[in-house]
Amino acid sequence: MRHVPVLLKEVADGLNVRAGGKYIDATFGAGGHSAEIKRRGGQVLTIDADPNALADVTANFSDIEKIASVHGWSDVDGILFDLGVSSMQLDTPERGFSYRFAGPLDLRFDQSKGNPASETINTYSEGDLYEIFSRFGEEDSARALARTIVRARAVEKITTTEKLVEVVGNSAPLLSRIFQALRIEVNDELGALKDGLAGAKAILRRRGRLVVISFHSLDDRIVKQFMRSLDWNVLTKKPVTAHTDEVKANPRARSAKLRIAERL
Repeated sequence: MRHVPVLLKEVADGLNVRAGGKYIDATFGAGGHSAEIKRRGGQVLTIDADPNALADVTANFSDIEKIASVHGWSDVDGILFDLGVSSMQLDTPERGFSYRFAGPLDLRFDQSKGNPASETINTYSEGDLYEIFSRFGEEDSARALARTIVRARAVEKITTTEKLVEVVGNSAPLLSRIFQALRIEVNDELGALKDGLAGAKAILRRRGRLVVISFHSLDDRIVKQFMRSLDWNVLTKKPVTAHTDEVKANPRARSAKLRIAERL
């Protein structure tokens, strides 16, 4: 499936792109948002944790302040974080991001770093699995789910997406929450987001714009609380969401929430 950037116009408008301005796309993906920034005359430094994204810099955006310094991009005019998973990642079976495809249970943004999700599933204690599913997946049946997995892995290791589906059942909502929880844990997404936002504040110029798209409540809560500090003028009292036509054309946009703040 071709990746379609969500809230494209809203992002570019939110960044207040001006000709010659300096912008950082911290989650380059397929480059749709960056292309629009360039079309409006902006310069873009692109970052992505996934080597397959072909960004200028392959790194986690948690290091955005250091990356900007190395490339001489201090006092930038705008920074974009488009959180979550791209269609390219979801639709590549060997990455293990989706329960819809048979493949290794991996879920890492960069497969050369850290441990795959199969390591989490097969080595974490029942209590730790409960914490992950409850906190990161916001799953009501987290305790029973953790117990089921521990019993199943004692018989046979769970190393593939199809084996995990076999163990927990084929309920799409449940599987979505499980895979989300594992992905957040494996990539330390919430910790990276907090570090990335702090780094963004350090390199944005006065009146520079911070634009963040989140796809679940955990990310959105962190962004909302971060923008509440006295360092920001929040320009979106409520998050911007996709119009009906965009959701019809791109179902991924349904859960997108965009927040914009200006550096004081």
